[in-house]
Amino acid sequence: VLLVLPMLIPEQRFTLRLACQVFMNVTILMGVQIILGFSKQFSLAQVAFYGIGAYATALLTTHGVATVPALLLSGLVAGVAAVLVAIPAVRFTGPWLSLVTFAFAQIIQILMARLKGITGGTAGFYNIPRPSIGTIEITREIDYYYMLLVIASLAVLLMVRLRYSAYGRVWLSIGDNPDIAASLGVNVPAQRVLAFFIGSFLAGVAGGSFATYTTFISPESFGLPQTIQTLTILVIGGIESIVGVLVSVVFVTLSSNYLLALHPWDLILYGLVIVLIMNFLPGGFGELIARLRPRAPAPTPPQATEASRAA
Repeated sequence: VLLVLPMLIPEQRFTLRLACQVFMNVTILMGVQIILGFSKQFSLAQVAFYGIGAYATALLTTHGVATVPALLLSGLVAGVAAVLVAIPAVRFTGPWLSLVTFAFAQIIQILMARLKGITGGTAGFYNIPRPSIGTIEITREIDYYYMLLVIASLAVLLMVRLRYSAYGRVWLSIGDNPDIAASLGVNVPAQRVLAFFIGSFLAGVAGGSFATYTTFISPESFGLPQTIQTLTILVIGGIESIVGVLVSVVFVTLSSNYLLALHPWDLILYGLVIVLIMNFLPGGFGELIARLRPRAPAPTPPQATEASRAA
């Protein structure tokens, strides 16, 4: 359906822009779900890694690196930065981890603004090269649509494979009870660092995609509002539900854009909708999907045999 959607939708340019936003949000949310949804590490630094990936891609492509290697290298840079943060940070849990990662995110945003020779400072990084894949130049909105769709699809595929792998089960067990997981032989700190690396790698790739799509980035693109939005999408979707988060990405992205037509009431209505969803669906869209999913009929008890009745 997504492959033929651009041929079916009206007002193509605006709708394609919304779809591209959805795909970039999907990519970063898959990483957030690994860290916060599965291993239950309440990190507020994902937007920082998103920004690191964006600036890394901007610098690499400006110096002639092709788009695909630049995105992979940007994800790797963000992942390595996450490991450097996670190694000391995994000793903390709950609000203490949130404070440490939030402080790191603030430091990164300040560096983005102060390192003018590298990032362009508060004026931003201009003229980021348009992406290209081989001899194919990505210039039209529909070209970006398919490029970002492929990236988001790969992120979802990776997420599904990890969720039902041994790593996914380990992360979920750590999220449920790290002490029990450790008693069963799980190296809890190492697994938390691994979750940080993979989640931040996806954030870096998403940031690189954002940089090549907009061709302009600035520190304001990677601040607290973006952190709040990612957490909102995750909670509304259901922190452990992949399908729920995908539904939430579409819902939040579309509603936040279409409600702009109701300014100055848009933020009030947006907040009211979120309150209503969390009131009636505490588990998010994942809970609703679980309710609607058909349940297997309960097995009927075997009929008593003549021998058992005689006994």
